Amino acid sequence: AIRAYEGNPRHAENAEYARIKASIRATGTDQPLIVTHRPGEQSYTIHSGCNTRLRILKELHDETGDARFAETTCVVRPWTQEVDVLLAHLRENDLRGPLTFLDKALAVCAAKRLFEEAQGQRRIKQNRLIEMLRAQGYALSTALVCQMTDTVERLLPVIPQALNAGMGRPQVERIRQLERAARALWLAWLTEDETAFEAVFTTLCRRYDGPDWIISDLRRALEAEIAERADASIHAINLGLEQALLGRHAAAPRPPGPAARETRADALASTPMAGQRDDARDEREATF
Repeated sequence: AIRAYEGNPRHAENAEYARIKASIRATGTDQPLIVTHRPGEQSYTIHSGCNTRLRILKELHDETGDARFAETTCVVRPWTQEVDVLLAHLRENDLRGPLTFLDKALAVCAAKRLFEEAQGQRRIKQNRLIEMLRAQGYALSTALVCQMTDTVERLLPVIPQALNAGMGRPQVERIRQLERAARALWLAWLTEDETAFEAVFTTLCRRYDGPDWIISDLRRALEAEIAERADASIHAINLGLEQALLGRHAAAPRPPGPAARETRADALASTPMAGQRDDARDEREATF
């Protein structure tokens, strides 16, 4: 009569699953399941947390047929709205076991969609989303919400294996920093617009996606791509990217164009050659 919550933020199996199952097999459950009842449905739904315990009780009953696993004490929470249940699971999972950064990001984006649906599909701005989450007991910083949104909307389509393997927030931030620096370098050295950079960046991300993500592979590939298109040395591009990562974008200037090269050639042509300079010097010395 009880279903697991289908929107559970935790996508990977609970790391403590085997230990919890052994404990319930030996002594049963010592905490009630928190459930709710959606209007129009016959079964109850887990309201907050408890999905792991529900699954284990069902498994143990199927495996043993023992009646003590067929029933359990429950606390029924009144139904309010879908987003309340989602955030209740998010808070509970955060307390009981670490979620991956992707799990949290997906849950926050899902909460945003549910808030918007509840308000008639009106788009919610980021500051308003943060206020609504805080009111539900899930406070996040502006920077963190930006990272989560960027992860779901931009990175997940191109590096799904790396993110699903458990890539954390620090790694996500390093990718975002690399992207910003490479974009600045691209615009400094090339005449191609940002659309071309976006295509190159997403293509290379897909190429190097995998459970064992190594960001240095992506960096080297970006450097090689920019160097080839700019007809520049890989050393110059490497140095420019390093400076851009430090926030010194001026250290990666656009190479001189044809007009600049012509100006420099004219200046060299009007400068006396070495022999001419020597003759002029000898003439001045003779005067003294």
